[in-house]
Amino acid sequence: MRKAKASKLALGALIIAMAALSACGKEENAGAPQTGGSSAASSAPKIKLSMADRLLETSTDGAVVARRKMLEEFKAEHPNVEITQESLQDSTYKTKIKTLAAGNDMPDVFELIGSDAQMFLDNKLVLPLDDIMNQDPEWKNGFIPSTLNDFTVNGKLVGAPMQMLSTSLIFYNKAIFDKVGITKFPSTWKEFTDAVETLKANGYTPIALGNKEKWVAESCILSELGDRYTGTDWFNSIKNRQGAKFTDAPFVGALKALQDLSKMGAFNSDMNSIDNNQQRTLYYNEKAAMFFEGDWAISSLNSEAPQNIKDNTHLAILPSVEGGAGKANVVSGGAAWSYAINANLTGDKLQAAVDLVKKLTGVEEANMAAENNAVAATVPTDYDKSKVAPLFNEYLAMFKDLEISPIYDAQLTPAVIDTMNNGLQDLLIGGTTPEQLAKDIQDAYES
Repeated sequence: MRKAKASKLALGALIIAMAALSACGKEENAGAPQTGGSSAASSAPKIKLSMADRLLETSTDGAVVARRKMLEEFKAEHPNVEITQESLQDSTYKTKIKTLAAGNDMPDVFELIGSDAQMFLDNKLVLPLDDIMNQDPEWKNGFIPSTLNDFTVNGKLVGAPMQMLSTSLIFYNKAIFDKVGITKFPSTWKEFTDAVETLKANGYTPIALGNKEKWVAESCILSELGDRYTGTDWFNSIKNRQGAKFTDAPFVGALKALQDLSKMGAFNSDMNSIDNNQQRTLYYNEKAAMFFEGDWAISSLNSEAPQNIKDNTHLAILPSVEGGAGKANVVSGGAAWSYAINANLTGDKLQAAVDLVKKLTGVEEANMAAENNAVAATVPTDYDKSKVAPLFNEYLAMFKDLEISPIYDAQLTPAVIDTMNNGLQDLLIGGTTPEQLAKDIQDAYES
């Protein structure tokens, strides 16, 4: 687990690099890839690769758009490689990949979330990438160092990171805030709850929430809210089994604060019946004044929202909590996901899988992601400033002074996360208490 200070430095270096690059125009044909169609390519042996991912064609996430583009380029450059691709929604994918793992029937290339990394390595389902990456220092050195740390398990690199996420940003409509008399974004928890009450009293849903797939309340709200109460040292103690418990008062306090928001009407009543795409629709229609989501929503908002919504949307993070152990300048974040390779691959098939993963995580993809308002795990070298949305520049600027805390579902075990995510749905509708949910999570943690 990286320290918050180290994460701040790593992300800060990326922000500086991107800011510097933004001042330059894109050089024509810089680093242009070799295209397929040569006699050597046409005579190469035919190879079939299976791939499982979350690269939905309907996604407006800039990182997904960039990786889809890279995948199409790879196919053109490697006409001898036939890729059978299965793209699924996030929650469906997580279930499917565990089912395939249980049957030892893994795809050749697949997306791996950090919380599954230890289990997949222990069961020899993934190929450690250390030797492969060391043989290509240009590829290895292009990554933000902390992203590689996120997927180093027992000294082995189990996946090539695909992104550098911040999962708990607050997108808010400043025009609505101004209209109801909230002149600046709240800087304390009391000011935040007062703002929720004011927005509610003026007929707005304060916070649009789409928790149908269960991860949004945890990854996009609780990961950061929990840190405000517990501090990051508590989480490190949890992960390293050094004595902290989910039943500790600060974590229970975070669960209570989340439930209190729901009780005061902060969220839409159908929060457990709609997903994160639908929560953004509530915001675009000006029925909601805020929503919590990660940096991927910047590109989605830029693609989907009416112009007046884009003009009035700004970013914030949760304010400080009185008496909390966490810092106010911390946001939950990290690599979270990587591309992994089936441990059973050898020969030409292994080489094709390695080439595909390099294409999906290399500097070309990073440049493409930046132009689509997303941060890859690799530092971009040359991207077109004119394609970048103002909100993405705002995002880059705000992160110069922020640190990173762990994303719960990228670091904790699947059993703990399943218990937490299911329980949060009940917590939000009053079906369980903070104390009971904390106990349930602790029981899953101990077992």
